[in-house]
Amino acid sequence: MTYVETRTSVWEALAGRAPGVPSGPADTGLWHTVAERLNPSSARPVLRPGIEVRHRTAVRGGRYVMLRSPDDGGRSSYLRLTPEEYQLALMMDGVSTVARLVAEFARIAGRLAPDQVRRVVADLAANRMLEELPLDAFRPLREMTREPLPKRVGSSLLAAAGGRQVLSFEVDGLITGLYRSVGRFLFTRAAVWIGGLFALAGVVLFAATWQRGSRSLFLVGDSYLFGAITLVLLNVLALAAHELGHALAAKRVGREVPSAGLLLYFGIPSVFVDTSDVWMAGRRARIAVTAAGPATALGLAGLVQLIGLAVPATGGIAFKLAFLFYLHVFFNLSPLLPLDGQYLLMDWLEIPDVRARALSWLSGRLRRRGPRWSKLDREGRLVALYGVLAMLWLVAALGLGHRLWTDRVEGLAVGLWYSGFLGRLLLLVMVLGILAPPLYFLLGRLGKAWRRARQRAAERDRDADLPRRLAALQASELGGLPEAALQGLASRARWLHPPTGRQLVLAGDHQPAVYVVVEGALHGRRPGDPGGTIRHHVGPGGVVGLANALTGRSSQLDWHTAGTTLLALPASTVATVVGPMPGPPPQERAEAEALFADTPALSGLEEDQRLALAPGSPLNWAYPCTRSPAPSTVSSRNAGCYPA
Repeated sequence: MTYVETRTSVWEALAGRAPGVPSGPADTGLWHTVAERLNPSSARPVLRPGIEVRHRTAVRGGRYVMLRSPDDGGRSSYLRLTPEEYQLALMMDGVSTVARLVAEFARIAGRLAPDQVRRVVADLAANRMLEELPLDAFRPLREMTREPLPKRVGSSLLAAAGGRQVLSFEVDGLITGLYRSVGRFLFTRAAVWIGGLFALAGVVLFAATWQRGSRSLFLVGDSYLFGAITLVLLNVLALAAHELGHALAAKRVGREVPSAGLLLYFGIPSVFVDTSDVWMAGRRARIAVTAAGPATALGLAGLVQLIGLAVPATGGIAFKLAFLFYLHVFFNLSPLLPLDGQYLLMDWLEIPDVRARALSWLSGRLRRRGPRWSKLDREGRLVALYGVLAMLWLVAALGLGHRLWTDRVEGLAVGLWYSGFLGRLLLLVMVLGILAPPLYFLLGRLGKAWRRARQRAAERDRDADLPRRLAALQASELGGLPEAALQGLASRARWLHPPTGRQLVLAGDHQPAVYVVVEGALHGRRPGDPGGTIRHHVGPGGVVGLANALTGRSSQLDWHTAGTTLLALPASTVATVVGPMPGPPPQERAEAEALFADTPALSGLEEDQRLALAPGSPLNWAYPCTRSPAPSTVSSRNAGCYPA
């Protein structure tokens, strides 16, 4: 089964080329509010009519379903589900409770997955796809908790600096008219060949002009000030042409372009176009729309240089504009940045969290940690190649920056410095503009590191942190254990904050710890699974490795982190506290194992789930049916109490 975690993969990709548009629901805290307040015994979700549905096939044969929220005057929301999850959504008729949906999903998918059912309901609600919102669980979070005024002001200033304050316009009608009148001819075979020839000729002309040094990048006449203003205006034009290529390609595949607009990114005007609707058109359409931006820039770079060659008076402007086109193409095709290059690779590979996993593997290998190349399966090697490609791009970027400095910028800096006060002021503004993005990134990382250091310092105070660890265990699937056992586990537990994409457990190796997910998720897959497959998604409250600790067996899955905060419990401590594995005699246990293997609906269960079905198993303490969940909340430890 191919299962993609919607909140970490698809929503991130849906941000696309629309900086400033939330990558998840409009209210960022809404999903968590929904998930925490759903009551399985009384919540009866109803699927809204008018949802657009598209059944798609992944590149390696897996199937998925894309949903688009009904058009109610607001911005459309999108959700990616597995076929089983879509069948579950169709059962949301206002009659079935969430508890009943858990049982129905077990019948459909052949496994108990209350956390996944709860996530699907919450995702549908947060994306405006449910008709009725149960138990007032979906009130905007800002009505429940309001941030202090200084924090709100500071967040707004940081958002403005990072380019997330957007002035947007509805442009679908304009883009549709432009495509029907002119744009559709740009996608004919003849136009594509002509554009390719323009792009090739442009690269040759630009390289020759750069080598001769006959054109200036930063001067207009003899003025650096007019040169800087000209570059800023041409930069907006280059960005607009790039984004227009995306928009026309979206129309080519029959999708909407709901909005476009302007934003200030560190004081520099920029342009964006929202093409997230292309997710409804399938993988090939997404690749075509993503590639259309850089292809448009390359073709226009060649065209303007040919115009400059034919009309010498425009040669200086043509050289500047071509330089900006090439610069944007280089950075947009970067696998390190959340731009066109990353989305092209994401659509080609169809692997969740591929960028985070690649960088995590690469950083681990540089420190001689993590799995080696020889231990990786096909998907793991694709991820590793992504990391190597990102490193090669970084080396190329450093080389390009050095060449640009020695050929052009060094002379510009000297010229401005000796041109008087205004020249020095302009030089200062340019330096600040260049250094602002890396400084913003660096200060953000330092702030995050400072907060993490303070948190870890608090966690190292074992006695003071014990109530927090104990509360995390009580809220997990281990919450049904006796209080003394939980106290023993909490005393030995330690916090882990691995980066997204880190491979925490390697299949076939001994797992030294049992992991309790406190925040985020763990994704499990078997080596050799088709690319993009996630067999198990373990969310907050879930436990990974309990069966391995009790039975002494090695892990059958590779486990990867996804924005995860974990409690690590030593496997030996878990085995000691929980005690030996009770249950049926070995002969009966072997018969049960054979029964699991021969039953199609149960053959896909993992070790933890099989043990949870065994009478007398300690894992049944994770599902205590003698207690009822609180009226307004439900946690995953109550999952086994859902009536069928």
